[in-house]
Amino acid sequence: MSHRVLVIGSGGREHAICWKLSQSPKVAQIYALPGSHGIQLVEKCRNLDAKTLDPKDFEAIAKWSKENQIALVVVGPEDPLALGLGDVLQSAGIPCFGPGKQGAQIEADKKWAKDFMLRHGIPTARYESFTDTEKAKAFIRSAPYPALVVKAAGLAAGKGVVVAANAKEACQAVDEILGDLKYGQAGATLVVEELLEGEEVSVLAFTDGKSVRAMLPAQDHKRLGNGDTGPNTGGMGAYCPCPLISQPALELVQKAVLERAVQGLIKERINYQGVLYAGLMLTRDGPRVLEFNCRFGDPETQVILPLLESDLFDVMEACCSGKLDKIPLQWRNGVSAVGVILASAGYPETSTKGCIISGLPAANTPTQLVFHSGLAVNAQKEALTNGGRVLIAIALDGSLKEAAAKATKLAGSISFSGSGAQYRTDIAQKAFKIASASTPGLSYKDSGVDIDAGDALVQRIKPLSRGTQRPGVIGGLGGFGGLFRLKELTYKEPVIAEATQGVGAKIHLALTHELYENVGYDLFALAANDVLEVGAEPVAFLDYIACGKLQVPLAAQLVKGMADGCRDARCALVGGETAEMPSLYAPGQHDMAGYCVGIVEQSRILPRFDLYQPGDLLIGLPSSGLHCAGFNEILTQLAASKVNLRERSPVDGGDDGLTLAHVLATPTQLYVQQLLPHLQKGDEIKSVAHVTHGLLNDILRLLPDGFETTLDFGAVPVPKIFGWLAGKLKLSAQTILERHNCGIGMVLILPQSSQLWRTSLPGAKVLGVLQRRSKVSGSPVQVRNFVEQLEKVASPFGGLGDRELPEELKKLPSNSDLSAPREECFENAAGRRLTRIPTHYKDPILILGTDGVGTKLKIAQQTNRNTSVGIDLVAMCVNDILCNGAEPISFSSYYACGHWQEQLAKEVHSGVQEGARQANSSFIDSHSAALPLLYEPQVYDLAGFALGIAEHTGILPLLDEIQPGDVLIGLPSSGVHSNGFSLVHAVLKRVGLGLHDKAPFSDKTLGEELLVPTKIYVKALSTLLSRGKHGIKALAHITGGGLSENIPRVLRKDLAVRLDANKFQLPPVFAWLAAAGNISSTELQRTYNCGLGMVLVVAPTEVEDVLKELRYPQRAAVVGEVVARKDPKKSQVVVQNFEASLARTQKMLSQRRKRVAVLISGTGSNLQALIDATRDSAQGIHADVVLVISNKTGVLGLQRATQAGIPSLVISHKDFASREVYDAELTRNLKAARVDLICLAGFMRVLSAPFVREWRGRLVNIHPSLLPKYPGLHVQKQALEAGEKESGCTVHFVDEGVDTGAIIVQAAVPILPDDDEDSLTQRIHKAEHWAFPRALAMLVNGTALISPEVSSQ
Repeated sequence: MSHRVLVIGSGGREHAICWKLSQSPKVAQIYALPGSHGIQLVEKCRNLDAKTLDPKDFEAIAKWSKENQIALVVVGPEDPLALGLGDVLQSAGIPCFGPGKQGAQIEADKKWAKDFMLRHGIPTARYESFTDTEKAKAFIRSAPYPALVVKAAGLAAGKGVVVAANAKEACQAVDEILGDLKYGQAGATLVVEELLEGEEVSVLAFTDGKSVRAMLPAQDHKRLGNGDTGPNTGGMGAYCPCPLISQPALELVQKAVLERAVQGLIKERINYQGVLYAGLMLTRDGPRVLEFNCRFGDPETQVILPLLESDLFDVMEACCSGKLDKIPLQWRNGVSAVGVILASAGYPETSTKGCIISGLPAANTPTQLVFHSGLAVNAQKEALTNGGRVLIAIALDGSLKEAAAKATKLAGSISFSGSGAQYRTDIAQKAFKIASASTPGLSYKDSGVDIDAGDALVQRIKPLSRGTQRPGVIGGLGGFGGLFRLKELTYKEPVIAEATQGVGAKIHLALTHELYENVGYDLFALAANDVLEVGAEPVAFLDYIACGKLQVPLAAQLVKGMADGCRDARCALVGGETAEMPSLYAPGQHDMAGYCVGIVEQSRILPRFDLYQPGDLLIGLPSSGLHCAGFNEILTQLAASKVNLRERSPVDGGDDGLTLAHVLATPTQLYVQQLLPHLQKGDEIKSVAHVTHGLLNDILRLLPDGFETTLDFGAVPVPKIFGWLAGKLKLSAQTILERHNCGIGMVLILPQSSQLWRTSLPGAKVLGVLQRRSKVSGSPVQVRNFVEQLEKVASPFGGLGDRELPEELKKLPSNSDLSAPREECFENAAGRRLTRIPTHYKDPILILGTDGVGTKLKIAQQTNRNTSVGIDLVAMCVNDILCNGAEPISFSSYYACGHWQEQLAKEVHSGVQEGARQANSSFIDSHSAALPLLYEPQVYDLAGFALGIAEHTGILPLLDEIQPGDVLIGLPSSGVHSNGFSLVHAVLKRVGLGLHDKAPFSDKTLGEELLVPTKIYVKALSTLLSRGKHGIKALAHITGGGLSENIPRVLRKDLAVRLDANKFQLPPVFAWLAAAGNISSTELQRTYNCGLGMVLVVAPTEVEDVLKELRYPQRAAVVGEVVARKDPKKSQVVVQNFEASLARTQKMLSQRRKRVAVLISGTGSNLQALIDATRDSAQGIHADVVLVISNKTGVLGLQRATQAGIPSLVISHKDFASREVYDAELTRNLKAARVDLICLAGFMRVLSAPFVREWRGRLVNIHPSLLPKYPGLHVQKQALEAGEKESGCTVHFVDEGVDTGAIIVQAAVPILPDDDEDSLTQRIHKAEHWAFPRALAMLVNGTALISPEVSSQ
């Protein structure tokens, strides 16, 4: 049923009550009397003006409520309650949330309230009451305790209290309140109280007069000014929950204050329902009541109600009906709300009305609220001040510090015309220290990812990997990539073949029945059998295991199965990736992908369609069972048919006691030992097809145009398991042929005369004979005697049916323009991509890497922004193999989902192809599958596999050469990259933010920021690595495990590194995560890259040469050094100044973003650099380009502004009589845009002295020389003519001279022997694009400052 509610009041408290009630599905309409402009804007709300109803006419209110079927009246202010509105409503039978006149005495009469507390043993300050000023003052002077709190006994709108500093001030308050009746009759009786010491806390409670339920504790800030200075007010801000009151103290308040008060009211026969507000002092002797209020507090209500999860209407209705104990009271966990009041000039003594309010947010959001206390709107729809306290700016965040910073920032963005607004900037400061200590810090492990478990798994499977070693393997597990040396093999013209596979839903069967090793073997066998198709020898294998919760013994058994397969095939298990993703996979849920690299002689590549002859034989090799095809549908249908897979098998293996699950889980047959010797001879086998897509489909792959065949099962029995399956599920014979191997795991094409199948291939059967195609229409594959053979084995189980099975494996079209950029990539006769070894490698080392994208995928899926995660996938893999010195050559991927959506898959795939293009890698293939048993409908996972090549002499790291004193050069990350996202999800949950909410650290949404792709470092490093002597001793990709875990991967145990956080930018996203999740610096460093995506270890003598390549285009910087490790128990990574950097960035985020104008005259390439840098949050430039001004029309810079959506103006100097007049117009427009800083980017005008003085310290220019050399124009010509060895650029403050202002940043560029003016200018432009954003960052964060009086730093 939908109800109507009447709310009495017009302030911020009532705005918050209406806002919260509007969220109840049980409330259809809310009337506010008299209401406010803000309330009118709330959904379901409507104001009642004085013409409709007089707020002071209680009988009229009761009558109107009856006539309009009001289900509940909520009284906000205390005055109507004290005057008896509740009694009138109750008499009329209208539920009123608020007590009657007797109950309201608890607030309206301070003397009565103090006596009440005394009568019922409620802890409070000692006191006396007076009606005579002299007696009151005498008591103050003689009291045995500091009697310094003077209160008007009646209602004084929250302002009738003076907390005096001494007896003289207290006596003065007595004269004003009681003697002069400053607050009217409210002060006719006076209460003088003991001054208690401690912190004040407000504990509000709901009560139905029998039971009482406390709300979250809050703290109000009564004083006008920061640091609790200035006069008392109605409240200048509040926050909730307040950590200053401990849980034991809260329990004491519940029993000794709230419950005693309710019991006291019952004893005194006072019916009370609504809010009971206890204002408390937390003294050394425990909580003491300062005062009771009979209604919601203002401004506490505005920060308490946003944290209430329960339906407020249900709670209020329960209070009025005596059923409060039946209602669950639920609150948001891990979220704080902070509210900052904006008051008009003159408050609290007077109020300034009619000032225009600007900067109000367009609407409230889940994390940002504005409630109106005294705000009106004029005829022009402009918001105006209309009272003392005008509005409250509220922010919600998981971190109390963040919430306070955001609320203060929001308050600062709102301005009042005229005398301006008053607001405090220290709301909640008292609680910060305690909040940090009491709010548990999140860790990666808390979010469901256990790095230590991952490390334990690596140690457990290292022996398994060593057991698969073969000639060619270099190193072991634990590095960034797996290495294989081709020279140790005997191939003359080696060609690389690659295969990516998954086991589908067979893993679900294996996990359910604990057959882990079987399915690990399956994974390897599928991939190895695939490379046999091209005639290749499997030499190296990688695995990818994804799960919801890593169970080390289980994962180790999966790997053991793979290792067993590797040993059987003499293939090396060289690496793998284990991804723990609690938000993508449920606990116990897993998926796997495998990647096998094979080598084949150029002359032995299959298939050889050119050798086909009519009469050639199709030979089938027996499968071991179902292998891995179609298990998703099989298991789904068997479960629907209530088949118990734990029963003894009625078919193969049943006599040996095997269950159906064991038979179905029989590992895939591995054909390497059988076939490889014959493939390497190359004299008989013309083609090979591994049957994974169904027998019919895979035989079709063997038939080029012009050939056909007939499969004859007359002498080829079908294994019983297929008959059982067909019978149980009523499958058609055709669907078994199309979806399953039918007992044939591999099909060969042999010459008619070949005896190989008889002599060397046990169990081989002739399936058919190749014939020339006799007709164009119809299938080139016909089948005989299959239905009869299948019916034989199906009839004991009910016989065949007509049900079909869907295809699980999917194929995506590839974009050849994107996916094959390398000339070494080519296709065999069947269209499969292979790779030749580039000719410049003399001793090539294959380097293999695998990775996933982790739960960053969840953000892509939830925001429906799926095109960039493919770039992440490639980046995570190729960056790893770069660390071994590899040139990335090729890339393959695995894509599995719950529900196949082709468009979604294409979007993801396009990102993978784009990533491969950026990595200069050939895209080989994607294994794609729809597996509803493993994934929810909208969920998918990705795995990637990268292959690179390095010269043997170029393999990194050079562990033996790294020494103390070596230098660390850092390449910046683009943000979080693709690690630690489970912790990101945990932080988002804690703070209650959604992915479509604005990021607290930029102007983009959180989804947009968190999906910024991982940076691919191939282009940055490939030129350097291709040189014989590049000076790089090691590369460390800062991936999972953060700085703490990844740099040690390239260090000996006797070495450590010392990083300096002052030398690299900490992206603001990490500062926000640390604050919002209360994440420790140690946890941050062992989870995230903290701004460094790649770290280079370089000999000191090579640093400058490396930086010449990387400083300007990649923003590379020296970030630390290698040192001797003195204590083997301590971390190998020490980050100095990290806490200071974190605090500096967090402070920056609490401040308003600076507004920047750029003045141009031409192409605006530096403008573009500034736009790009300010919009890249990872660079930490807390500013926005908000205006572009050109003195010329039609220039390219104006187009750049338009494309970026930045307002631009053309103000031509030709239209003005003088420079001064022109510059005054510039200033007028700059001020109108509220510009803080001005950047001159090729602005070809000499600025006037008044303009320069006006903007001193906020006006900078970039000049294309190393000032003080060559100021003015034609500087490159001057430098060349003077024979200079270097030039460069300078960013400097502008003063009244020509390029004489204080220098902020300089960037040197060497002058090359063949340089002319144009070539030198072009190289300097690149330096400018590095220097100008760097200088702007220094201006914004305050590290570059200039005195207004002087022109030097």
